[in-house]
Amino acid sequence: MSVTSRLADHVVGLSYDRIPTEVVEKTKHCLLDLLGIMVRARFEAESSEPVTQAVKELGGASGKCTAVGNKETFTPHHAALLNGTYAHSLDFDDTHRRGSLHPGAAIIPGALAVAESAGAGGKALITGIVAGYDVGCKMSIAARPKVHYDRGFHPTATTGVFSATAAGASILGLTSATLQNAFGLNGSQAAGSMQFLENGAWNKRVHVGLAAHNAIYSLIMAQKGVLGASHPVEGEAGFLHAYTDGANAQDVLQGLGEQFEIYYTALKPYPSCRFTHSPIDLILDIVKGENIQAGEIEEIAIGLQTKGMDIVGVPAERKRRPQSVVDGQFSMHFTGAVAAAYRRMTWADYDKLSDPGIVRLMDRINVVHDPAVEAEYPDKFAGSVTLKARGKSFHRFTDLAKGEPEKPLTWGEVVAKFNDLAAVGLDESRRERIVEQVANLEKLESVKDLMLLFRP
Repeated sequence: MSVTSRLADHVVGLSYDRIPTEVVEKTKHCLLDLLGIMVRARFEAESSEPVTQAVKELGGASGKCTAVGNKETFTPHHAALLNGTYAHSLDFDDTHRRGSLHPGAAIIPGALAVAESAGAGGKALITGIVAGYDVGCKMSIAARPKVHYDRGFHPTATTGVFSATAAGASILGLTSATLQNAFGLNGSQAAGSMQFLENGAWNKRVHVGLAAHNAIYSLIMAQKGVLGASHPVEGEAGFLHAYTDGANAQDVLQGLGEQFEIYYTALKPYPSCRFTHSPIDLILDIVKGENIQAGEIEEIAIGLQTKGMDIVGVPAERKRRPQSVVDGQFSMHFTGAVAAAYRRMTWADYDKLSDPGIVRLMDRINVVHDPAVEAEYPDKFAGSVTLKARGKSFHRFTDLAKGEPEKPLTWGEVVAKFNDLAAVGLDESRRERIVEQVANLEKLESVKDLMLLFRP
């Protein structure tokens, strides 16, 4: 039996009753977390309105599905495109460290659109999301994330089309053969380039939305009998050969059906690249614990692994002068300066990109390669900080950032994050109803009832 067929069999064979209670609860955390992000992004991410208008121009507002914050209703694939783009626009969405990706941003919007259009309930949604995380995370792990990134690919999007397809197939109750055809079509849809880093482009956001969008395309085509390529995961020109080097396709199957990858997914306390989080935690620990003020800081040396430096640390002259929100999200200098000066790092802090005090502090930050941090990667996103102030040197090291499964956000913290983010578009009464419905998601008869709460 092929790797692709075994992956498809797992997806269609997974039932709600086989999912452990702790995995069900983690799924609720991930869903509520992403819903809050989508709301805030719809109203405040600079890319959201242009993308929304483009989708309307393309005829997307002609269906019955919800794109959060919009009074119009959309076709399922266009709702998935918009919600997926919103979900990845703040860089506040969940992360999976072994796979080095943001799995929920494509999976959950795709699953919501399919569930809403199909009239599916909460148990089906939970099962689909869990199946999707298994597919996306295990494929990304097998693709050897460092090599995949070095080739210029963004795994959140490249694997996202497969994982969102899996989630939708589970919700729709498709056969393994139909899903394998859909996966075969995914092989010609998998895309996502890291070139966006050069100018802070919105590709990063849109190509995740397109992964969710294209998943629904492949599902509909497969249901109508469109023949997809065989062995799209492990074949000679399949994903694990075309998009990386040295992959072992059997790695996709490790722990399948026993180790549910959503449980090993982290939720972010800060709206920036995950490589910045361990250092932010350490800076906050130092400045709060020692009561250090920004004006007292002489220098901050931040230790990262090579890949972290490549993405958020170099070139230093560019990272010290971010010109856009995307630049700021991928600047260790900016996020570290905000943490040091304001003892936090929130979405609202991106209005400080040109703040004179932050600019001065960015000039005092150096990002360096730390062999101890490198030794933990890719299994752990570690970080180190040496902060000099008052003529003293304060050093910290951590192998895990807050929000990882070993240091999880509590349900209360997830609810607080949701309320903080969603307050811009939803009143308190709606937010309370959403939290209640997600907390009892397995009892929800129709996902549409949940999605209606996100329409103005």
